[in-house]
Amino acid sequence: MNIECICPPRADGEPRHPAGDTVTLRERLDFRAALTARNTMILLKTEDPDAGTAEILAALTETYLLVGVESWSLVDAKGKPVEVSKAAIRECLLSHPDVAMTVGNAADELYSASVILPLVALARTSSPPTPTTESTSAPRPSSVKRPRPSKPSSITPFRTDVTVTTSALPVGVSSSSQSSA
Repeated sequence: MNIECICPPRADGEPRHPAGDTVTLRERLDFRAALTARNTMILLKTEDPDAGTAEILAALTETYLLVGVESWSLVDAKGKPVEVSKAAIRECLLSHPDVAMTVGNAADELYSASVILPLVALARTSSPPTPTTESTSAPRPSSVKRPRPSKPSSITPFRTDVTVTTSALPVGVSSSSQSSA
């Protein structure tokens, strides 16, 4: 695909490639690259539970670029070809968000089906559709007897097997006035 030239300009300020640079994406991702993209989504959500869909998709597209760029026409300030590597992709391509988005959109079209669709299919089979008509609680075995409630315990903090006879005081006499007499 053609993109605007992102190479350092010539000494006279003119672009190195007036017609633009070319970036070639792999036709398809190999096993390791596809799994790297899938794991990127999983790890991002694990590390940041608040990560939203947009952030996860952005990280996925970035991963597509890191594992999907096969070749390009980029050169350094001396006019020497820049080898494709993750570091070079970060430095040269991802540092130009508008160009990276253009290449990223093409990468999304190429790779999303092989990365996202298997995850969607897995998610559909991992849990039953809701709502369910049957109970989702674990069944209790019918042969197990429930324990009987225990007898109520005494809430008195002292022994109650000793009883004492008390008599009523005459009207108008308090226990404090009787003990002082």
